[in-house]
Amino acid sequence: MKIEDMIAANRADCSGCEACANICPKNCISMKRDAEGFAYPKIDHEVCIKCGRCEKVCPALNFKPTIPAELPEVFVTIHPDAKVRRHSSSGGTFTALSEIILNSGGIIFGAGFNENWHVVHTSAENLDELENLRGSKYVQSQIGYVYKRVKVELENGRQVLFSGTPCQCAGLKSFLVKDYDNLLTVDIICHGTPSPFIWENYIDYRAGGHDIARVNFRSKRFGWTNNHIEITFYDCGYYANGTNQDLYQYNFLHGIIERPSCHTCKFKFPNCKSDVTIGDAWGVQNFSPKFFDNRGTSLVIVHTAKGKNFLSKAKLAGQRVSFDVLPAHNPCFITPSIPDNRRQDFFRDLKNFPHLPIAVMQKYFHQNPNKVVPSGRNLKVEATQKFDAILRQFAKRREKNILFITPILNGNVINNFVGKILRDFKGSGGYIFQLQGGGKFILVDAFHPIIRLSGEMKLNSLRDLIENFHVTNIFVDRQINLSDGLKNFLENRNLPVKSFEVHK
Repeated sequence: MKIEDMIAANRADCSGCEACANICPKNCISMKRDAEGFAYPKIDHEVCIKCGRCEKVCPALNFKPTIPAELPEVFVTIHPDAKVRRHSSSGGTFTALSEIILNSGGIIFGAGFNENWHVVHTSAENLDELENLRGSKYVQSQIGYVYKRVKVELENGRQVLFSGTPCQCAGLKSFLVKDYDNLLTVDIICHGTPSPFIWENYIDYRAGGHDIARVNFRSKRFGWTNNHIEITFYDCGYYANGTNQDLYQYNFLHGIIERPSCHTCKFKFPNCKSDVTIGDAWGVQNFSPKFFDNRGTSLVIVHTAKGKNFLSKAKLAGQRVSFDVLPAHNPCFITPSIPDNRRQDFFRDLKNFPHLPIAVMQKYFHQNPNKVVPSGRNLKVEATQKFDAILRQFAKRREKNILFITPILNGNVINNFVGKILRDFKGSGGYIFQLQGGGKFILVDAFHPIIRLSGEMKLNSLRDLIENFHVTNIFVDRQINLSDGLKNFLENRNLPVKSFEVHK
């Protein structure tokens, strides 16, 4: 079977989305955990009829890179209800979208806790049940047969919201085969999914025989930007600790206990399969300060017209922001997280001592940081480089790109200038190249600024910009004198050059 061959060749290719188990007509595929505690499909060949349906729905086997027709719009949002924000990981956007579905008599599917505080995908049909689905769950959730349940609800004409990791949304879309007008898919800016086995042992260790009343991976007791894991007990108060002080959170955020596929994830932008992606608007105090009060702000990336329609109906305060906030503040939207160089050693120790998972976690938690060799990789740098490459691919899809060569302009002049261009050149892609001051330029999509770069794309000359980005028309400010060499270059490519003047 191709799925088994894929996993045998490279376990990192399987994200454990469970689409194969859901589609099997004979229920002969079960999800079995390996020594690291992650579930992989196991096929019962005595029952299997070799129909091939599992192979057809596997999003990894059938993966094809994509570039969207348009770059997605990005927003920062806040739920108006202070209580909702307090109990949400960021700004309460998931709740606002869910409220639309629930008010129409629909159903929500997402990651929640079961009676043992293990993380599973389950459903909510009212606001009380939604409480269990709200908030981050830093564990790989067990899908079970939720995809089948989603399809039944959709076929019955019910409005459905499915929330999960990018690979789970990809798994659902592959399972359903076709798109449904009554389905809204919402994924998250995903850092990665830790081992359920590690989490289950950790939560038992923290409980210590006491009854747990609530688990909050992202408590705002000390503010949104000072995240703590918080476990509340019925009979003895609560446990709270910061992300670098808590045993579980430390191993997770250092990339030690995540699934192998998380470090090679195929479903980062631009290969998102959801209608909407939500996450934390980290750095919002810098790029949209009026939406920062340290009580939580969401970042929302809209991929489809359906997603935009739902966001417009949601009861949220919001503001559109530039796409370029993502590489710097949420690099995991664009590139996979980086594994710690101790990951292999951690799981080797776990395999040798499977009955002592807490001791293994403590070993790596208490290691002398000075003895830990850094990976030498930088997530933000990788995200920026990948984003630049995506922008190049995206720009090349334009049939008509207009280049404006100007002197150095300040922000207000640029905004006024872009506003005028928007009226005069609708439907075109374009660039503003500020020729002086080291050749700074601003990349513009449909003359809405999406990113401002200063040498980051490492173009050696104006000629590179013209060649690499399919420029078809050029406008040169009257203050700029082009060199004879550049004029000849443009004439040889039959590129028309017109004069204009930026009104200051």
